[in-house]
This record gives sequence, C-alpha cells and structure tokens, in this order.
Amino acid sequence: MSFPRLPILIVHDRAQALAAFAAARALRRAVQIETPADMGHALGPAWMRAFLDACAAERIVPPGPVVYACVAPGPALAALRLNLPAVRFAPSPDMHERIGGAIAAIARGQEAELLLGPPEGQVWRFPPPSGAPDAHGLELAARRWLAALPPPGDLG
Repeated sequence: MSFPRLPILIVHDRAQALAAFAAARALRRAVQIETPADMGHALGPAWMRAFLDACAAERIVPPGPVVYACVAPGPALAALRLNLPAVRFAPSPDMHERIGGAIAAIARGQEAELLLGPPEGQVWRFPPPSGAPDAHGLELAARRWLAALPPPGDLG
C-alpha cells in the first residue's frame, strides 16, 4: 500500500498534531502528519505509539496517515517493533544499503508503510514548541497554510 501524495504537516508534539487534525477537518482535507526526522531520537517512536493509542481511546480519527520519521536505523526498527503503521526512514548517504534493505523487509513483513527519503511535495513544519501551546493559534496557522494550497485533485 502506498499513500497518495497529501499535504504533509510536520508536528513536534501532541498539541501540534491535534491542531493539524482540527485544521484538516475544518477544511475537509486529508493530510499526512509526520514527526520531524531530525528529532527522531528526541521524540522516539514510543511517543508516536502512545499518541496513536490515545487517539484510538479518545475516538479521534486522524485525517490521513500519521508517520514517524527518523534518520537512523535504531529508531526505525524500534518504530516497527512498536507496530507503528507508517515510518519514514531518511538515512544518511553513507549507510550500508543492506541495513535499509533489512528495514524494508521487516516493514513489508508487518505490512507497515515504509517511506524512504525526506518528505516531498507540499510540506509545512510547525515551529518548535516554546512554552505552553496556544491550540487555537496552532490550528489557525495550519488552516491558513492548508487553505492556500490548491484543492485536492488540482494539478496546479
């Protein structure tokens, strides 16, 4: 299974992810939510697992795929071990290709989506959080960005 090319919102925490969900729902748009790959070690895949579990418990349905992104094999393997449904792996160019192949084989075996390389297309990154989140401000910023994109299905 391969995800369609959706707008990608890079989120640093739960508040930003929920603001992205709210913005997407308000505009009736599907979006892809991702963690920042460069923060894969800091956030850790357990954060994403806990977030997805909390969403399920609270009956929050994400408006599209939720992807854990990382640049090192350890977090990618940990994400697969935690049964995350989608992992973006953007390894350094000097990593041995057999490591990437092994991670891809594990993902296939688990029917997890493995996205390779950095995100492409329409990507917006929430600013790193500083202090208490302003949920309304986060949602408005995401909504403004999404509203400026061409409607789904448009090629322009």
